[in-house]
Amino acid sequence: MEKKTLQSFLVIIGLFIISIQSYGQGSVSNLTIDNVYESYRDSLKQTEYPWHFPIMGAKIRKKGFDLPFPNGFMLNYAYSKQDLMVSNLNVGFSPTNLVNVDGLARFNNITPNVNAVSARYDFWLLPFLNLYAIGGYIKSDTQVSLGLPFNMDFTARSEGPSVGWGTVVAGGVGPLVVSADFTQVYTYTGSTDKASKTNVINARIGHMFRFRKNPERNIVAMVGVQYMGLNKSSGGSVDIEKLIGITPEGKQRASQQLDGWYNQLSGTEKQIFEGIYTGASNFLNSTDPHNLYYTFDKALYYPWSMSLGINYQHNKRYQFTALYSFLGSRNQIVFGLNYRFGFKGKNFMKGVTF
Repeated sequence: MEKKTLQSFLVIIGLFIISIQSYGQGSVSNLTIDNVYESYRDSLKQTEYPWHFPIMGAKIRKKGFDLPFPNGFMLNYAYSKQDLMVSNLNVGFSPTNLVNVDGLARFNNITPNVNAVSARYDFWLLPFLNLYAIGGYIKSDTQVSLGLPFNMDFTARSEGPSVGWGTVVAGGVGPLVVSADFTQVYTYTGSTDKASKTNVINARIGHMFRFRKNPERNIVAMVGVQYMGLNKSSGGSVDIEKLIGITPEGKQRASQQLDGWYNQLSGTEKQIFEGIYTGASNFLNSTDPHNLYYTFDKALYYPWSMSLGINYQHNKRYQFTALYSFLGSRNQIVFGLNYRFGFKGKNFMKGVTF
């Protein structure tokens, strides 16, 4: 490949240098030429690129494009609240005798309130491609309002570790920066027979506001969309007492409502729901622990949401991000603090020629 063609190729690659990443992962790159940045860019061209990654990072640096430090460690806190839909619900007091109660049970609402903390390690494989791994811990308080067969409001609590991975593709032109990312997280709460899987897809566009006297400092204002998908089927068992935290007075009221509901059933319906009635009645009229076994399908009322956020880069090592996602019943707030660094050594594909 001729020298001019190679230079054009490197410029194209440079335009894909990441400027901002999902959940505040990102460092911001400076992609434009003006009088204020001319001396800064000249110094980049003359400075040896010290890091192994990203691949061909040294060639991008020689063209005067700034690059974030290739490795990062991030701490995140997130709070979310959103309504769930439940269908194909099967319950029972024995794992081998579950009864479908879709025609019986009705929920006015099911609203999880989730608090999550996580740590993430990421690195730039290519100037426009980032890979990362996540580990964290999640606590969820789910507000449940049961409408049928009787009215009952209770809070179901669960918690457990989570692990996951993700990737970001991003770039920028002038003050505009864009990014798209995919994240997959598995959460283990102990109340389900398998991990809950969550897939998140983000797409954002932002505008960079630079500090003219400090080339490494900037703020990016972002707007975007987010899709969240859950694994459809879930199942497991739970101690009912821990699930609903019902008081003795609440047990007495619920037992009376349960008896009233069961006594109004036809003979055939009583045969169908006898196991559920007996198990529920034993729990409500006893202090002994009882496990409830279940399977169900779940989905979000609003899998899509809008997002607004800011990313503040103090310098090439420290960044802070705040994001707010919303739509319908869904609300999510994320805060992240990012520290970036690199492993020194010969840059991969530094001497490649085309």
